[in-house]
Amino acid sequence: MNKAEAQFLFTRFSIRAKLFWITILTSAAALALAGFTIVTYDSITYKEQRVADLMAQAEILGSISGAAVIFNDVKAAQEYLLSLRAKPLVEAAIIYDHTGHVFATYNRNGSTEFNTTPVEADGNRIDSDDILLFHSIKQGDQFIGTVHLRENLGLKERLVRYAAIVLGLLVVSLGTSLLLSTRLQAMIAKPLLEVTQTARRVVDHHDYSQRAIKHGDDEVGVLVDAFNQMLTQIQLRETALQAANEALQLEIADHKLARAEVAELNETLETRVAERTAELEAVNKELESFSYSVSHDLRTPLRGIDGFTVILLENYGDKLDEQGRHYLERVRSATERMSHLIDDLLQLSRTIRSEMNLTKVNLSEMASSIVNDLQESMPDRTVEFLIEPDMIIQADAVLMRVALENLINNAWKFTSKKPLARIEVGSMMHAGKKTYFVRDNGTGFDMKYAEKLFGAFQRLHSASEFDGTGVGLANVQRIINRHGGRVWAEAKLNEGATFYFTLSAWRRVS
Repeated sequence: MNKAEAQFLFTRFSIRAKLFWITILTSAAALALAGFTIVTYDSITYKEQRVADLMAQAEILGSISGAAVIFNDVKAAQEYLLSLRAKPLVEAAIIYDHTGHVFATYNRNGSTEFNTTPVEADGNRIDSDDILLFHSIKQGDQFIGTVHLRENLGLKERLVRYAAIVLGLLVVSLGTSLLLSTRLQAMIAKPLLEVTQTARRVVDHHDYSQRAIKHGDDEVGVLVDAFNQMLTQIQLRETALQAANEALQLEIADHKLARAEVAELNETLETRVAERTAELEAVNKELESFSYSVSHDLRTPLRGIDGFTVILLENYGDKLDEQGRHYLERVRSATERMSHLIDDLLQLSRTIRSEMNLTKVNLSEMASSIVNDLQESMPDRTVEFLIEPDMIIQADAVLMRVALENLINNAWKFTSKKPLARIEVGSMMHAGKKTYFVRDNGTGFDMKYAEKLFGAFQRLHSASEFDGTGVGLANVQRIINRHGGRVWAEAKLNEGATFYFTLSAWRRVS
């Protein structure tokens, strides 16, 4: 079982089971660690004790057997070694002479065969479960031999005894921990189990009036308080939700009634729309008839008036005084102005009634073409033109040219008295929309009269100051409106004017 599987399995345990296993595993780990520490410490101290004791034995043997080695008294040396019988852990001993040859031996099992060990430097080492010790025999400063002792530590038996003791202690301790934890778990788990049971009843029966019982002021008590407060809030919200649902049902009923009324009204409106459509078609036909009358019936007498005025001036001009000729000139001027008014009125009518044909239009190229025509018509005028390149829109090319011509012609006309005239055609972002503009530094106008700009036949300057019929900007507004946009102006008197217009987002290309 890997770590993830163990964690998943542990999360599925109940709180009682989790507390049980936490207590058991914690106690077992603590006892195992304590037992391991004690056994390790005892093993180290036991080895150190045995080495110190064995060193003392070697020093005693070296001091009492030194004379026997000097006088080559093997029998005396052997008797000294037999005293080791009182040390049951010493298994063997050897006395070497100064040349390193065996002088006397001792073997606890009494075997005559003896596996001698080559002489090593003074000190000790542990070989498997045995301590091997070498100690020099000296007479003054003279080296006369070496004592070698081998003692069995008996660590395996000692560890087995300790393991049995630790295991027994572990069993007794775990049993005691289990007995205590069972009683303690009931104190902790019981309130939590009651909260769980209350939550289950709330979920199963949707009864938010249930409350858990508080048994104390500890963390579990705080949890119970929070749980009960949560149930209170849910109960209040459920009550409010039920009231809202009842109100919603009433509102739905009202909406159904309103929809029925709207459906009935729609049927009535469809009839009224059909009637209004028929009326509009009749009006359009009347407008077409009116346009025809204006174009033909009104132009004929105007041409007659103008023609007779020319004849009078040519044939009888010398018989009229200066005032008479002035009157005839004024008649001709009024006739020409009337003709222009008829043309503009017809243009306004065509703008309203013409069908839209949306295509991709290069507004920059269109503005450049209009500017070239103006410069050719009046080559003596010096005007600085700034036209933003590559302004591409989707619009009716014919109508858009009419609108742009009116705006640029206005700028051309109202900068005629400026020695350094400047006209700019460009675009900008305004209120999150792409906005196009025509700006000039001409005479401008007072903004309090701005609302009159786009009315038919409305003028802010006299005809003697600037010519015109007052229909051009009305045409511009209708064209821009038909493109789903709007047009407005900003100006200062004697500082120029700027005319802005937008197009519907779905019609604009860039």
